[in-house]
Amino acid sequence: MDSPLRKLVALDIQEVRDLVRAQLALLRARRRVAREPIGALAIRAPLDASEVRGDAGRAHAIARAVIRASRFGIFRPYCLVQSLALRDLLRAERIEGASIRVGVRRHRGEFQAHAWVRWGDLVLGDVESHVARFTEVEDLRVLDRR
Repeated sequence: MDSPLRKLVALDIQEVRDLVRAQLALLRARRRVAREPIGALAIRAPLDASEVRGDAGRAHAIARAVIRASRFGIFRPYCLVQSLALRDLLRAERIEGASIRVGVRRHRGEFQAHAWVRWGDLVLGDVESHVARFTEVEDLRVLDRR
């Protein structure tokens, strides 16, 4: 199996740049999640196909960078931190229409919540079959920590 260092050396220069940007975005997102109400961070915008713009290949590359930074970076962020970082990086690249989705479920008697990014019909930075197990929360103000 390849070691993380070997995988890092195999990345091209754009992938390394994306990885560094992803790590910084994750740090910023972690700070925001600690300071701001969750409902304010993941404002649920209606999905409008006309607002989805940008390069799909670039969107997937940014999502891969966030996943890599989350798995091998300096800390292991929760899904909301990852989603916030990914959405912010997409916006910085002028990839429009991405929104953070939050869902809930009961699994083995335990209440669980999960966050992910949807861009048009695509789930970025997560697996569609995983997020399909959650029921999306329509009004995220219920998640405010007040």
